[in-house]
Amino acid sequence: GMNPFINAQGYAAAGMYSVTIGAVANIILDPIFIFVFHFGVPGAAIATVISQVASAAFVLYFLKHRAEIKVRLFSLRKMHSCIADIKDIMSLGSAGFIMQLTNSLVTICCNSVLAHLGGDVYISVMTIISSIRQIVETPIYAITEGSSPILSYNYGAKNPQRVKKAFKLQTICCVSYSMFLWAAVELFPSAFVAVFTDDPQLSQLSCWALRIYMASAGLMGLQTTCQQTFIAFGNSKKSSFLAILRKIILLIPFIFILPQFIGDKVLAVFLAEPIADVI
Repeated sequence: GMNPFINAQGYAAAGMYSVTIGAVANIILDPIFIFVFHFGVPGAAIATVISQVASAAFVLYFLKHRAEIKVRLFSLRKMHSCIADIKDIMSLGSAGFIMQLTNSLVTICCNSVLAHLGGDVYISVMTIISSIRQIVETPIYAITEGSSPILSYNYGAKNPQRVKKAFKLQTICCVSYSMFLWAAVELFPSAFVAVFTDDPQLSQLSCWALRIYMASAGLMGLQTTCQQTFIAFGNSKKSSFLAILRKIILLIPFIFILPQFIGDKVLAVFLAEPIADVI
């Protein structure tokens, strides 16, 4: 939660270190607690908690001693003077919240329909596809979050040329990346699926479904860069609308409606995603 306060002040490397510390600590501690101390699954949980504490401790230290704007305890007496800021934070945060919420709703709806139409194996397929999509999406969000402070600062400073330049560069990076990953997924789906399963039947079904589900993933970069830029401009309403349009208004109804009109009902469920993306 405090990492964005480091990034927003321009300390990008420190923001990266805070994440890296937790990840590396987890990778090192997992086998120690699981295999050396024989804690099993609880060992993985302990390793995760220790890693999170280490990452949080670094963030606190940096914001307390190294950052330009330092962290300090909040006094309840100052609450009344912060109401406007709280409203802005809640408004801008609602866009990200809606995006996460709608992702969960889509997964629930997909699993429900697939379990009814194709059985448990397709829930496993959907789990693999969702994991792959999350891996593919993460660098796009990293690019837009890294660009956000630059866009926000120059937008507030009324420097439209810098805003346009930053937006153009962000868009080129996001679209180029998403098109590259789209091509990789369509040409080599088995390479992505193999990370999650070696079961022949599950792998075959997952490769087939992944190609359909990610058929328009090349547009992901354009969607995300526009959506996140609205947040950078302080216009959470437009960003929230784009998230609601794609997931709530289009995608979820398509998941239930398309199987009524397409003979292969399981195919119809996976087709809902690329159709909603294009629209």
